[in-house]
Amino acid sequence: MTMTGAELVSRVGRVFAAIVLARQLDATAFGVAAIALTVFEITRVFTENGIGAAVIRATSRGFDRVANTAHRLMWIVCLGLFVVQVGAGVVVETLLPGRDAGLMVASLGLVFLMMPCGVMHAYCLQRDERMKALAAIMTAQVAADHVLTAALAIAGFGAWAIVLPKILTTPIWLIGMLRTRAWTRNRAGGYSDTTSILKFSLPVLGSELMRACRDQLDKVIISLTLGVEALGLYYFAFNAGLGVSTALNRAFSNAVYPHLCAARDQVGAFRKSILHLGLPFGAMYCMQAALALIYVPIVFGPTWASAAPLVAILCLGGPARLFIDTVRMKARARGQSGQDFQISFGLSTFVLIPFALFASHGLFIVSALSVAAASIFALIATVIALSERQLSPSTNLGVNP
Repeated sequence: MTMTGAELVSRVGRVFAAIVLARQLDATAFGVAAIALTVFEITRVFTENGIGAAVIRATSRGFDRVANTAHRLMWIVCLGLFVVQVGAGVVVETLLPGRDAGLMVASLGLVFLMMPCGVMHAYCLQRDERMKALAAIMTAQVAADHVLTAALAIAGFGAWAIVLPKILTTPIWLIGMLRTRAWTRNRAGGYSDTTSILKFSLPVLGSELMRACRDQLDKVIISLTLGVEALGLYYFAFNAGLGVSTALNRAFSNAVYPHLCAARDQVGAFRKSILHLGLPFGAMYCMQAALALIYVPIVFGPTWASAAPLVAILCLGGPARLFIDTVRMKARARGQSGQDFQISFGLSTFVLIPFALFASHGLFIVSALSVAAASIFALIATVIALSERQLSPSTNLGVNP
């Protein structure tokens, strides 16, 4: 609830920024920014590679070994992602010259140079279940992002107003992590077996890649099928609708994973998470969908009134993502990272097939079909997970059983 409260506070800032952007930018500018951020999000998913999950699950006796190895691996990963991001910027500039899209993509690589300096501190905070501290840092960064976005949009920065704050606010996250949770590498502790960590983390990376695919490839398909302006409309609707639920789902997952890792009765903890929090969240998303036709033209202006039905449709996809994320965290907490990947792959397949087959029929039809498919898959996966009486023993890779 602490993480959710922080997200709700940040959503207020997001709405403020969205109101300003809706009045300062056109659909084409939204489309250019969406291209830059889509490339960045696809690259950034490689930082959600399961290495942090291994640190969170590490036993007290083996923590130093796992942490030292994780720190070294994250430096390698982040430096590699910086190179990839800059290279992607060159490719995008070749494909879309004269719109600054390539420069936007390349500049976002700076985030990866700052990330490894504070990522171990973030993992330790999650391991300690210090959600208030995490929420405070997250709120400060996101609030600054929204204020800068609004200010830059008013100042006439165009699509850069959406991209540039992602870079400028990363130091807030870094300073917050360094000051809140002390961590230094204990050389005397040695190093864990890299193979065992990778065996656990690679399926988690695969799961996160699947999540990135379902979050980003729909935008790629729309861009190629319907054009940049349609992408801008979809990107606006996605942020005005699923943008809220995606952030809340992420907060929920960040809190429930260490909780399940520490719980003695993981089955009971999982069921309580679904019934006591999952269902109320799902009802909230449905309420948001019902009110979309009213609040979109009022909040964002009459120019975006035509996007209100699309916002409502996308809001209905929130509960499916929430339940699936909770099922995935249950599998991950038990060391069943392969099952985590299978669930994520299944959901991605259900979500993206309608876009691949029916994108040419328009945004409303393809979005409705995708939400329906995701909801069916989520219902099946959640019912199966709730019906389990006991979970199989976790794989002991130097982490908690």
